[in-house]
Amino acid sequence: MKFMRIPNVACYALFISFLLMGPLIFGMHEYGIRILQGIIMLIAGFFATSIGLIGGGDAKFTAAMAPFIALVHVIPFVFIVGIMSFVSIALHKLVGITPGLKGYIKDWDSWNEHGMFPFGVTLAGSLLAYLLWYS
Repeated sequence: MKFMRIPNVACYALFISFLLMGPLIFGMHEYGIRILQGIIMLIAGFFATSIGLIGGGDAKFTAAMAPFIALVHVIPFVFIVGIMSFVSIALHKLVGITPGLKGYIKDWDSWNEHGMFPFGVTLAGSLLAYLLWYS
């Protein structure tokens, strides 16, 4: 949140972990579908980033986490993202008004004048909640 960046290494690690573990968990048909989901999200994220809808980090992280979401769970996952959006924005605002913390966060990019929210936090929390709920 300080730099509003999602490191490439985090996205690579997430996707490579699926590439390595996926064949051990899923049949090849399901594994292929999930890899295709990641590719589709990468292409969709590229276009969404190019027209300014989302940031590049959010697009690449979404593509890396897409294989972890079962196709039949896309609608419930969208609801999880919605709920986590409210939770993460509320917590972000709460931290911003907490007197003892202002000195620590005043130079964070998430508090800039553009008012952009670090959506990667929401995406990561949503993936974690999804994996805990459906595992």
